[in-house]
Amino acid sequence: MFKNRTLSVLLLFVTINLFGFLVQKGFIPTRFKINFLLVVNAMLLLMYFVNAIRIRQLDKTNPNALIRSVMVGTLLKMVVFVTAAMVYTTQVKAPVGMPTLMASMGLYLFYTWLEIKGELYNK
Repeated sequence: MFKNRTLSVLLLFVTINLFGFLVQKGFIPTRFKINFLLVVNAMLLLMYFVNAIRIRQLDKTNPNALIRSVMVGTLLKMVVFVTAAMVYTTQVKAPVGMPTLMASMGLYLFYTWLEIKGELYNK
């Protein structure tokens, strides 16, 4: 399961966590709620591995199954992202903020792009 595409996803995960560490230590000023971004980053990594295992078990000769699986994975990640935002706002009793939501959405899109790119070119 640890192929080239997994290495790029792990590199993205480590880069985002390094950025979060630097923000928390005060080296980089930002308007993001960095704890929220780090939790979303961890959830997206977990969802990537769940989707990779699910897609790995597919019949590769059926292109419809691959498309359906990628669509279900994308929808599942979106539901997890929205749920995280809802839980955060109810637990912290503070709004997440538009910059943080946009950064989280960017992470979501980047993880999805890496997943789809990896599945389409590594059959």
